[in-house]
Amino acid sequence: MAEKQRLTPEELAYFKNLLLEERDRVCEDQRKLDEQNLKQTVESASGEGTHFSNHIGDAAAASYDREFSMNLAERQAKYLEQIDDALLRIKDGTYGVCMVTGKLIPTERLEAVLVAKYSIEGKNIKNKQKRHG
Repeated sequence: MAEKQRLTPEELAYFKNLLLEERDRVCEDQRKLDEQNLKQTVESASGEGTHFSNHIGDAAAASYDREFSMNLAERQAKYLEQIDDALLRIKDGTYGVCMVTGKLIPTERLEAVLVAKYSIEGKNIKNKQKRHG
C-alpha cells in the first residue's frame, strides 16, 4: 500500500480549527501585553508610580519588566506569523508535509507543535546543514 502523501480534508479541518483557536488565544494574550506595555509606558512617562520610591533598584526593576514584556510581545508576534503561515499551508494543502523530506509529519508532532514545517528527520537534516555550512 502506498504511503499517504497528504493529510485528508478532515485532518486539515481538524488542524485548521486547532490553529484558529491558538491564534485567538495568542491574539488575546497579545492584546493584554499591549495594554500592559502601554500602561507601563504612560506611567513611566508621567512619573506615576514613582511617588513611593525613586530608588534606582525600583527603576531598574520597572525597566526590566518593560523590556521583558516587549520581548514577549515580539515573540508572540512571530508566533502569530507562524500560525498564519500554517493556515496558508492548510489552504494550499501542504500543511503536515515536511518541507525538507516531502514526507508526512506525524500527527502527534503536529498536535504538539501546530506550526511544525519539518518532521524530526527533516529538522535533523536542517540542523546538520546549519552546522556544516
